[in-house]
Amino acid sequence: MPTDLADLVGRIHHGIDTDEAMRWVTRLATEDRHQGSAGIAAAADYVAGEAERVGLVDVEVLGFPADGRTAWWTFTAPSPWTPRAAHLSVPGRPLSVDYPRQPYALAVNSAPVHREAPLARPQDESWPPGAVVVVSTVAELTAKLLTRMRREQASGFCVTARPDLPDHSGRVELPGGSDLFGLSVLPHQLNALHDAHRRGERVRVLVDVDTTPARMPVVVAHTPGRAPASPLSADACLIAAHLCHPAPSANDNASGVAAALAAGRSLAAQPLNRRVRFVWGPEFVGLAAYVHQTLEAGEPLPSMAINLDMVGEDQQQCGGPLIVEHGPEYLPHFANALVEACVRSLPPTARSYSSAVGCDVWAWRATPFVGASDHAILADREIGCPAVQLGHWPDRFNHSGADTLDRVDPQELRRSAAVAASAAAAVATAGPREADRLAHLLTRWTARRMAACLPPTNDPLAAARLTRRWQFGRDALPTVRSLGADEGVIAGQADLLAGLHRTLAQAWPDAPQAAQKAPSLRRNWQGPFNLRALMRAADAAGQDWLQGQLAIERGRFYASAMALAQSVDGSSDAVSVNLTAQLDSGLQWEAGFGERFLAVMETAGWLEQGKRP
Repeated sequence: MPTDLADLVGRIHHGIDTDEAMRWVTRLATEDRHQGSAGIAAAADYVAGEAERVGLVDVEVLGFPADGRTAWWTFTAPSPWTPRAAHLSVPGRPLSVDYPRQPYALAVNSAPVHREAPLARPQDESWPPGAVVVVSTVAELTAKLLTRMRREQASGFCVTARPDLPDHSGRVELPGGSDLFGLSVLPHQLNALHDAHRRGERVRVLVDVDTTPARMPVVVAHTPGRAPASPLSADACLIAAHLCHPAPSANDNASGVAAALAAGRSLAAQPLNRRVRFVWGPEFVGLAAYVHQTLEAGEPLPSMAINLDMVGEDQQQCGGPLIVEHGPEYLPHFANALVEACVRSLPPTARSYSSAVGCDVWAWRATPFVGASDHAILADREIGCPAVQLGHWPDRFNHSGADTLDRVDPQELRRSAAVAASAAAAVATAGPREADRLAHLLTRWTARRMAACLPPTNDPLAAARLTRRWQFGRDALPTVRSLGADEGVIAGQADLLAGLHRTLAQAWPDAPQAAQKAPSLRRNWQGPFNLRALMRAADAAGQDWLQGQLAIERGRFYASAMALAQSVDGSSDAVSVNLTAQLDSGLQWEAGFGERFLAVMETAGWLEQGKRP
């Protein structure tokens, strides 16, 4: 497969039309694509039309309730909410907060208001009725403060969400159906509001929103070809990209939507043996609704998935490489190795001085599974669809009005679309010969991961990590069987990995073996793990602790929480869950952290203890 794969990637990469992809990004960036809005409905209709135009078939815009009540497992439908305009000013002063001219300035789910109001600060002993509260940082915007706003009948608040971006607002969200409004203001606007408060001045505020009942759209499509021969024959791959976020949100995630369309155009022209499925919808909840409906209908999900989220970043401006986020360790599959191989096979942009080596000015990295986007729905232990994500991180403009078209690199968009299309095409066209080559590719990829655990290392979990990675490769080899791989090839590659593990494990001759002593933990929540839903279900002390951990380092905490929840497998005790979560996330945490998180889950009724071993 390596030689054939390089040819496939090269051909697909060459065929991606960057001008067309950028036209898609440009068009999508004009819409405020809130999850239950007229903007996302318009975007969905546009994507459906373009999907048909590029050659995809069975294109349909599914309409799910956007009523704020309907739930799919623990994922609740968005409330209907279409923003029209918002304006705040201080009479006689040169201060004006004006949405949509100032993108991201209006907090999601803000309530309508039209009034003149006094100003207040969180530290004031009391607030006059209808006050607009001037909050300095989002860290101050706690559930406790929002509760006080409702209790004292405040109208809403102003806050600076991104002090690091003096000319751009950052994202602020309120719960669906909120009776408050929020404005995300610039640092100089916040200072002017503080001055106005000190002078006892009032503000004029207008928030105009439409809460007419709406539908939540999810666009689905397929490559041409025959449907699976039986309910047990799944499509080769699912390519997903979330459709939501306020305008412009060019990289997050107009770029992912455009890359999926570009992959669709490429795959529609390929002679595939198996179909590839496409899904575009609101992040998390849209895919949860779709997967729930699919499983309820008794239909199979594809055998693997690729999620495209923030795939077009200009690396120099935005500050992060292309990230291949692996599918989780508890779902062994060849997808991780295949997607990485497609990235490695991208045509180099330059050559070394002698031309012997390809050279590039763009970078990529592979990371453990995090699950902070739609792929978490598919890759959840209960759903069981191995899912890899392509994206970028860090991105200094993410979730702000600075996520604009000029931050999108057409060549990066091309690379991402080519990787997704190539991986899907490799699976959808593979026969026995290609499957055998994929088994060899998986073995080499696993061997590299295992060798990375060798001393010298400061990783106290290196020995356990070596075994975990060997087990993943060993258990992933049988997944190439569905493509027609020879049983002898699979067995031979498994033997090679077992021998390599025995050799490398000699670096830790006295590696301790943990014995389970406590009752096993079983999941007691419905469907894919949902951190937001857990935070709603937790008691007051648990909510305070979870909010505090999020405030310390949001990304790290999210990855840790996801790993801990997914390590609850029904047979492991708390100690084993803690160890597995650290191995799978690539993180290490302080003693007591994992135990506290699991205790919050248990108190919320999301975990239950089984029998002692």
